[in-house]
Amino acid sequence: MSFDRYVAICQPLHYAAIMKQQLCSYLVGAGWVIGFTLSSYHLVLLSKLTFCGPNKIQHFFCDNSPLFKLSCSDTNLLWKADSVLLSFVVLGSLCLILVSYMGIFHCILHMPAASGRKKAFATWSSHLTALAIAYRSCIVLYAQPTEEVSLETNTVVALLNTV
Repeated sequence: MSFDRYVAICQPLHYAAIMKQQLCSYLVGAGWVIGFTLSSYHLVLLSKLTFCGPNKIQHFFCDNSPLFKLSCSDTNLLWKADSVLLSFVVLGSLCLILVSYMGIFHCILHMPAASGRKKAFATWSSHLTALAIAYRSCIVLYAQPTEEVSLETNTVVALLNTV
C-alpha cells in the first residue's frame, strides 16, 4: 500500500503504467508467500508445546503470550525465536514502508502548488496515522515479548491492534 501511495503521489501521470495488474499480483503474492512461510515455521514451534493445566485462554483471541503461559513446556527458546522472527517481520516491513513514506514526504515538499501539497498531505497523513497506530501496537506486542508482561496489558494492546 505504501508503494501504491508513493506512485500515486510522486508519479501521478505514470500511475496506470506502473501499477499494472501484474505488479499488483506480484506484490500480493510475495506478501502471501512470505507470510505463509514465516507462519508455517512459527506453527511448527507452537505445535511442540505441551499443555497440562486449564485449557482456557484469558484473552479474546489465541495469541502467543497466553499460549506460552498456559504451556507446561520450557518456553524460553520459543520466547526468543518468537521475538527474533516477529521483530524481523514487524521491523523489516516498517523499514520498507518508511523508505516509501520518506520518498512521499520529499515529493510533497517539492510540489509547486500549495493546493496539491495540501491534498497529497491529507491523503498521506491518514495513512501515516493508521501506520503509527498499527505498528506501535505490533512493536509493543511482538518485538520484545517477555514473560513479565501481564496478560491484561497484552489484551489491551492486542485490542488496540485489532481495532
